[in-house]
Amino acid sequence: MIRFEMAYGKAYAALAMGRSSKLVKVRAEEKPIFMRYLLRASGDQIFPEGGGMQIRAGDGEVIGAVGVTGDSEERDEELAAYGIRAVGLKTDEDCVHIGRRGGVRLTNK
Repeated sequence: MIRFEMAYGKAYAALAMGRSSKLVKVRAEEKPIFMRYLLRASGDQIFPEGGGMQIRAGDGEVIGAVGVTGDSEERDEELAAYGIRAVGLKTDEDCVHIGRRGGVRLTNK
């Protein structure tokens, strides 16, 4: 089983790219050469698939990331967000009011 490695790779992707791993996947599809370089540079630790999210403190500061795997990409995303919120922390979506200046990215634009 490589479930841990997949979940770790999703969390790593979210932290490394400053956005959810679902958006990292979109970036990989948009710019495959760029992503191939990043994958190599990271020692193949980035896993660009939905389920990895940044964890933010109440003030919006990024304090870590979580990766979830084992179900559909959408369900993994839901469970990651649920876990973050269950312990009283925030997701990028919860901090959308901070905007790009706070490093919140909900799209690749």
